[in-house]
Amino acid sequence: MAPVDLGGGRVLKCLATPGHHRASVTYYDPWTGFLLTGDTVYPGRIYINDWPAFGRTIERLVAFAESHPVTHVLGCHIEMTREPGVDYPIRTTHQPEEPPLQLTPAHLHRIRAAVAELGDRPRRYPLDDLILWPHE
Repeated sequence: MAPVDLGGGRVLKCLATPGHHRASVTYYDPWTGFLLTGDTVYPGRIYINDWPAFGRTIERLVAFAESHPVTHVLGCHIEMTREPGVDYPIRTTHQPEEPPLQLTPAHLHRIRAAVAELGDRPRRYPLDDLILWPHE
């Protein structure tokens, strides 16, 4: 974990979170409690290029959220509809029925359970609020 000093006494924590991409990072803002996960966790298709690394990342994020006051898990965009487990078609630009961006630490636990269930046989796996989408 590395500090990112924004000035004025505000310091974010930066965590390495590979899986989607080997250079993926997550930022935590202690002032707001926001866990900013980029493409690692968000309400959409979570494309996973390194399944074992993604599993370790989710374990790390669950542990982090258990030891820090996380108010929201915020990814970088939305690809899901309000219907559980249903995403918008790829390249859709008008998404009038998308859910809110914010997820909760409970979503990290659900992802961890799904990763454990899939084990070493990753496959496309829809959850209510997101879809695990390992690279084949």
